[in-house]
Amino acid sequence: MKPTKMRNQQIYRAPYAVRSKQVSGSLSKDLRKKYGKRSVRLALDDSVKIIRGEYKGIDGKITKISIDKSSIAIEGIKKEKLKGEKIDVYIPSSNILVISLNTDDHWRKSKLEGKKPKSTPKVPKQEKPKVAKQEKPKEAKQEKPKVAKQEKPKETKQEKPKETKEKPKEKINKKTVKTESKEGKN
Repeated sequence: MKPTKMRNQQIYRAPYAVRSKQVSGSLSKDLRKKYGKRSVRLALDDSVKIIRGEYKGIDGKITKISIDKSSIAIEGIKKEKLKGEKIDVYIPSSNILVISLNTDDHWRKSKLEGKKPKSTPKVPKQEKPKVAKQEKPKEAKQEKPKVAKQEKPKETKQEKPKETKEKPKEKINKKTVKTESKEGKN
């Protein structure tokens, strides 16, 4: 599969939750310093400024968000149809700059303020000395003396003398030996 085709599938066939996260706009310089972020997910009643396209330079509040089109409708920007009806003009979210945020939502506000600006250098925290807690004396248990394990000396491989093959000795039965000894006495 070609990379461009894969990217298109990731963008245009993405689930609804993923697509809604993609509708975001870049923050103005003042807001970047304040929140330490470059872009933010758009919400209703955010004030935005159009920085590209036919309506460049117009400011307004967001009235509608279209997740399917990844674009927004801004208050005051409308087109007239042939029959005289006025409709909203949807502007791509990449063409806008967020001037002020709607912070009515507590969750959104805490999410924005969670990340600090990068301009402040990180200072390592000073470690406090640990205070040892006093333990209550427990009943003394008799401990068995520990016996240290002795290591066995490692055996080195020694060459065994080669044994020559000899004829097996004949086995002697005890019965025959006894009978021979009796016969010898007679």
